[in-house]
Amino acid sequence: MNPLIFLYTELLWRPLFNGLVFFYTVLPVQDLGLAIIVLTVVIRLILTPLLIKAQRAQRSMAVIQPEMKRIQEKYKSDREAQGKALMELYAQHKINPLSGCLPLLIQLPILIAVFQVFRQGFEPSSLQYLYSFIENPGALNPVGLGFLDLSKGNIYLGVLAAVTQYLQTKLAAPPPAPPSSGSGGDFAKALQWQATYFFPLLILFWSYSLPAALTLYWRVL
Repeated sequence: MNPLIFLYTELLWRPLFNGLVFFYTVLPVQDLGLAIIVLTVVIRLILTPLLIKAQRAQRSMAVIQPEMKRIQEKYKSDREAQGKALMELYAQHKINPLSGCLPLLIQLPILIAVFQVFRQGFEPSSLQYLYSFIENPGALNPVGLGFLDLSKGNIYLGVLAAVTQYLQTKLAAPPPAPPSSGSGGDFAKALQWQATYFFPLLILFWSYSLPAALTLYWRVL
């Protein structure tokens, strides 16, 4: 097996799959929707320190926005000088312009692994990857919360997830703008812009074509 695939499987996919089955078997009701919600809450708690750091970075970036705009205006014809001045500004205020995007970058591989879990986890053959101390339920019932088939797309859940994602991002940060240069600040701004506008559309798309389990995970997260 390719070493990268092995690391991905053993460090991300398999622990997430086992966590999902564990909650599915230990909860009073064997409900896959509830298991996904509990698993998502655990992941959220693990990521909380990074999320707090990202929020602090966003607030710090908002404070120095006027100075950043003055620098960009002053050196608008000299990208190299503009980048150098911005880096000096970040150093002066002890700000890493990319730290606000770190949780997003970390969540992407986790999201990919979660997608693989939900795509393959409904197959009984996947249960062979359970750790020895995890109870084997024999099969996972894809119907969650009593009515939602989590193995298929659900556009209604997708609309709800897309709207709430947009509102959550919009309220959590200053209004983003499309990127205008190659500096670190503009890269962070580009990711923030994508999180505000692109991700809700992406959620809406995958809610139609991918398992509703993934949409539920993202919404709870």
